Amino acid sequence: MKAIVKNIFINAEIDYLRAGWRIGIFLLIATACNTVITAPLMTLLKQIPGIPLQTAGAYLFYGTTTLATWIMLRFLDKRPFVAVGLTLKAKAGKELSQGLLFGSGMMSAIFVIEYATGMVYIEFRDVTLQQGLMIFINSIMLYIIVGYGEEFLFRGYIFQTFIEGSNKAIATLTLALIFAMAHSSNPNASVFGLVNVGLAGIWLSIAYFKTRALWLPIGLHISWNFFQGFVYSYPVSGTTSVREQIGTAIVSGPDWLTGGAFGPEGGALATLMLIIGTVLIYKWNWVTSADGVWNYGQWREERKLQLLTQTTEPVNIQP
Repeated sequence: MKAIVKNIFINAEIDYLRAGWRIGIFLLIATACNTVITAPLMTLLKQIPGIPLQTAGAYLFYGTTTLATWIMLRFLDKRPFVAVGLTLKAKAGKELSQGLLFGSGMMSAIFVIEYATGMVYIEFRDVTLQQGLMIFINSIMLYIIVGYGEEFLFRGYIFQTFIEGSNKAIATLTLALIFAMAHSSNPNASVFGLVNVGLAGIWLSIAYFKTRALWLPIGLHISWNFFQGFVYSYPVSGTTSVREQIGTAIVSGPDWLTGGAFGPEGGALATLMLIIGTVLIYKWNWVTSADGVWNYGQWREERKLQLLTQTTEPVNIQP
């Protein structure tokens, strides 16, 4: 009976707490960090006029998520923090740059197609140079933390631990569904839009698998949102804000193609670009694995060998 109970919690093959329990503990720690740190600080920030609360809240929330990940890896998993896919060794900068280039190129292709066919034009707001600069800074600050934070949340510890407890396909599809559902309460959300958000989750997961690091998906996420919201003034997953946008994209094409009020992510052009982007990342040899990434498969085999060595008694052969 004791062995059965232990097997519920421990993977005997590697003598390690099972993935489901580790995800549960992570969620508890993340919730505790958010309650103790984010909530009180947000209460204080609300008293300060002019503070961009959405951006500040994102930095605090994703900051506590990062802290919770460090606590899990350091004290429970006994792994280095870079195991989550944020190695600072060679090629990290290259992957981030590739992501920025891919994401901006894909969103620009959507805009060019719509502009060339007369389906969109940008109605710029009347702002001063100083106001325009502040909008740019606000936009950069918001989209950097959202790009980093959503990837850290949906492609970070939970996703990677889920893979360890199941497989890549199950983890990818499950987290893509959760990623889509997380956007279901956004303004003007549609079934087509949520399908595309889920497809974006698969696109970003493939980017992680190709490089075994988070830099490429983070770059993709940041530039996709920044070019969508600031550069071309589209709604970003249904949301618009005068604080981060210098104009308004006036779209006249059919909603099924352009996404309408949800923005490009709600239309077939985004579907096409996400499929093309996913195939390119998966197939193109220009995108390669980063140097110095932590390898779970290698760690697992080394741990199994270590356990085997510890439990195998040496044979004493008498001459």
